[in-house]
Amino acid sequence: MKKITTLLIAVALVAISASATVNVHVRTTTGDVPYLYVWDGAGVQLNGEWPGTIMDETSTSTTDDGLVWFTQSFDADAINIIFNDGQDPITQTSDIRGVTGDAYYIFDIEEGEYEDVTSTYVEVTEFDPNTLPEGVVFVEGKEFAYFVAPATWTNCNVWAWSKTTGTNFTNSKIWPGDPITLVGNTTDGAPVYQWIGPDIVENDRPEGIIFNNGSTQTADLDYVAGGVYDLTGKLLYTVEPGGDTPVPGDVNGDGKVTSVDITALYNWLLDSNDSAIVNGDQDGDGKITAVDVTVVYNIMLAD
Repeated sequence: MKKITTLLIAVALVAISASATVNVHVRTTTGDVPYLYVWDGAGVQLNGEWPGTIMDETSTSTTDDGLVWFTQSFDADAINIIFNDGQDPITQTSDIRGVTGDAYYIFDIEEGEYEDVTSTYVEVTEFDPNTLPEGVVFVEGKEFAYFVAPATWTNCNVWAWSKTTGTNFTNSKIWPGDPITLVGNTTDGAPVYQWIGPDIVENDRPEGIIFNNGSTQTADLDYVAGGVYDLTGKLLYTVEPGGDTPVPGDVNGDGKVTSVDITALYNWLLDSNDSAIVNGDQDGDGKITAVDVTVVYNIMLAD
């Protein structure tokens, strides 16, 4: 595994700190300096209008194999980029979305193709599912997924759809999608959000999913039921059947339904921040509302 010699790289396992930086490194097949166009999840241009800004020849980094890279840095959790030659007619790559941390690319400036070679230069530790909170559980009969967000995020939305049938699996049907539930933090302090979608319909299921906070988003990801994703778009882990399945009405995860569960929901409705909540979304609409309180109350009465 090659390592960087002139740059100090902090590789985050699941959390991106409040001072997150994206470092884009690129080499071209001709040695010519490329243009770099950059925008964020809200569509804000971060490196000038199209076709972007030509990369500074003096802003370079060198790896221990002696290769020199054009480098540009951005203060952001994640960005979207296009490399191009700045000419008319222009030669460009396709959209490269959800770029985080340190990313390395080879740009074929004549063909408009690119190769992501980040794994050659940045060592990423294998994800440990034991870092996840207890609220990450298998949800029987529902479409569901989890997102490990950057530490700076205070909310998260989901956008899920079928590329085959065209079905949109959010309640709002309007971007940025539905707000989803915070179920706890990883042992590293990253917030973990849970999406519980509709009942599973075998011939019409989500195929794509995007997580966002209204301004920053993942790329278009392939949906995997029970998948645990991060901002880079990586499928970190898949929650499989056989684990703990939430007991209907059990909000705090103690295996029973009591007034404590209702209190936890009330606390959430008052300040949207109650660590006692493991399974707050009782009616499967992707959010915690007074309806969930009613569901728990009715379960208590039935018992």
